[in-house]
Amino acid sequence: MYYLVTGHCPLGGEVLAGRYRLLGTQPPIVEDLHPELPVTPLGAMPAMARPYQRLNLFRWAIPEVYTSINLPGAEEPTVLLDRGPIDVNGFPWPTMVNAWSQADLLKQLGWLIQIVRLWDPCIQEKAAHSLLSPENIGVLGWHVRLFYLYSDAEVPPLRQLGVAWLSQLQPLEPALESILQDLATDKFNSAYTLLEALENLVIAISTTRQPTVFGGTHPGRRKGNEDNYSFDQQQGSYGIICDGMGGHDGGEIASAMALASLEQDLKSLDLTQPTPTQIRQHLDQAIRRANQLLLETNQKQGRTSYRQMGTTVVAYCLQGALLHIAHVGDSRIYLVDQNHCQQLTVDDDVANLEVSMARTTTNMIQKMSGSGNLTQALGVISMQMIAPSVQTVVLPEDCLILLCSDGLCDFSFVEKYWQADLRPLIYGDIAVGGKAIIEKALEEMGHDNITAILVKFTKSE
Repeated sequence: MYYLVTGHCPLGGEVLAGRYRLLGTQPPIVEDLHPELPVTPLGAMPAMARPYQRLNLFRWAIPEVYTSINLPGAEEPTVLLDRGPIDVNGFPWPTMVNAWSQADLLKQLGWLIQIVRLWDPCIQEKAAHSLLSPENIGVLGWHVRLFYLYSDAEVPPLRQLGVAWLSQLQPLEPALESILQDLATDKFNSAYTLLEALENLVIAISTTRQPTVFGGTHPGRRKGNEDNYSFDQQQGSYGIICDGMGGHDGGEIASAMALASLEQDLKSLDLTQPTPTQIRQHLDQAIRRANQLLLETNQKQGRTSYRQMGTTVVAYCLQGALLHIAHVGDSRIYLVDQNHCQQLTVDDDVANLEVSMARTTTNMIQKMSGSGNLTQALGVISMQMIAPSVQTVVLPEDCLILLCSDGLCDFSFVEKYWQADLRPLIYGDIAVGGKAIIEKALEEMGHDNITAILVKFTKSE
């Protein structure tokens, strides 16, 4: 295992705390010589580390604190960061500056859109200067990850993004250069309007083939199946998985009711007409309507406390090369390409809440009882408190999208087997491969219902 180093960094070649060997300093990366050993519990979260944790909802792009080491004589701790832009062999990803000229316009737009999505959260954490240097941004395929978060001495204006991109990212296609010139001259009043302009350009230039979709479910070793799923069998434009809670008399009903409500909403959506913003709003409102339906049903049936029925949900809509996704609960969506497998959603559970509050690290909280308890699900959270997560990712290359209930992704199952069982499906038979991955999950786990939707996305040449 390899980790980025921030804070106090000794010279290369040293072994820190008897187990972390420093490989180099550009950027500083350590190799864990004893990954089988437990990690020493972190005391108080170092001040420099808190922004990484508070941006946990953006963990697809922001490293997370792994542990902290206090070395003799050092004025500040040595902090190791997990999920940085480092490959499996311990080498850093290419920076956006180095990779820019080899990328096509669609991939470039995908990178910039991810950075714009991070702008307001980084402003809130006083770390927006981290986004102004493309040298601080690693890229791999479609994906952007920051190396470090830098503290803002003052809040940078949005136009500085345009200035930085115009000066450091060359060459620029005329349509993109026009947007960046407007950005650098203060013609965008918010990250929101900038995002709209970039996404509209994606729609204008992207051509894709109709996706191929597979869906399947298995009760596992349980008597009933509380999972329900559906997808657009004609166009592959949407898919939904609901994982019910509340036992056979509630969970199965809740997931079926939520699925029917969401399916009706998504069937009515003409993806050729709305803007990406409108689609995200539609997804958000569809989930809220399903939540209201379950809340009213629980109330009518006198279900309270632990007797309430509820369900998790994950859903996607494809609009050309734009993948719109939404979720509530701990069912997940992954994106698999030739280089890596990235979980796009962040589970709504106690573990991630504690990490986002900068109270602990993921590797510590997961060992504690109750860390997997959900913090929200449809039917058990009031309309005022429900907070669906809705986001959009640009798909610039052939890839595989996986939606699944936790019966398929528990115990890091997807992370263990994506290379052998999912990556080949980008160009393989997803019906055969989809059935096989469900069977493998049944053999390896089977403790819960297992449901998956696989979407093969192919970029047109």
